[in-house]
Amino acid sequence: MLELSILFLIYVGVALSIYQLYDIYCNQSQSIEEEDEKTHARRQVLKSLALKADEHARTGESSGFIQAVKAIYGPDIDPRMVLTAFSAEKPQDKAEALLRRKNNIVVNGRIKILHLSFWKTNPPAVDIRGTLLTVIIFNSLAVLFLGGLSVYTIAYEVSIDYLTWANSSLVLMLLVYSLIVLTHLLAKFDMYMHDIHQIGQLNASFSSQE
Repeated sequence: MLELSILFLIYVGVALSIYQLYDIYCNQSQSIEEEDEKTHARRQVLKSLALKADEHARTGESSGFIQAVKAIYGPDIDPRMVLTAFSAEKPQDKAEALLRRKNNIVVNGRIKILHLSFWKTNPPAVDIRGTLLTVIIFNSLAVLFLGGLSVYTIAYEVSIDYLTWANSSLVLMLLVYSLIVLTHLLAKFDMYMHDIHQIGQLNASFSSQE
């Protein structure tokens, strides 16, 4: 009975791993309706702010734009940074990145990223999303392999010395869920690094305004 329960958990893990890959990188709708509404509301707010930024760029009228920036991003954000985001390539993406990481941004002539209270760096110059995606895909394939291995070892025993661990369904289950946790952490790290890379792309234009 215990063995069957472990095998069931392995198959659940395989399904979860496939869903992880789909959820992270296929740009489909969120699985939770509240998150859909929250994302939609945030984007509508940023679209409204984009109109104010365009008006400010055309007319020089700044009061409405600055007030909107403070209301959305908080009092500590430099409105010029938001204006730079809306005038850059893919403005919606950069404005959303600024909103998500507003507490990690430090400005002192140039934009820097505050990772921890004692750790501040320049934004990354290279987007490592492609590398992280490759690792995540490899993790998902490894989970599929382990799931298939668990089926194989039901009928056959692996006799190779350094692969004898594969005969234990408990070990296979632990490996499957370890990879799932690792994939989750990598996805969070990917989002963080992609955001701060997007923010770093604003540096050239923002610094020229100083």
